[in-house]
Amino acid sequence: MRKIVYYIPTIIFSFFYSLVVIGGGISIISPVAAVWLVLFLTSGILLSKNIFWGSLLGALPAIHMIYMGTQETGQIINEIPIGIIVLVFYIICGSFVFFKNKKKV
Repeated sequence: MRKIVYYIPTIIFSFFYSLVVIGGGISIISPVAAVWLVLFLTSGILLSKNIFWGSLLGALPAIHMIYMGTQETGQIINEIPIGIIVLVFYIICGSFVFFKNKKKV
């Protein structure tokens, strides 16, 4: 598995949030979104260094997305499916790194 795969959520969400900033200004972005991006980036770095628990850092924003999808906040897009997809992605990446490291020993 190429190590760039671990950065897919970081790339996708950074692209999305940069479009939002271009369209409406920096004040539209929630500070929580910046924390999500940092967690996605940190998770990608740790996974690329074969540290499997880095996937837990990526799973935190996914769990938060699932939780926020259950709240009625007037969002246009339901966050639950996106959160589930990101959570499954990090579970697969974390288990891949874990079993790859286990095979080396």
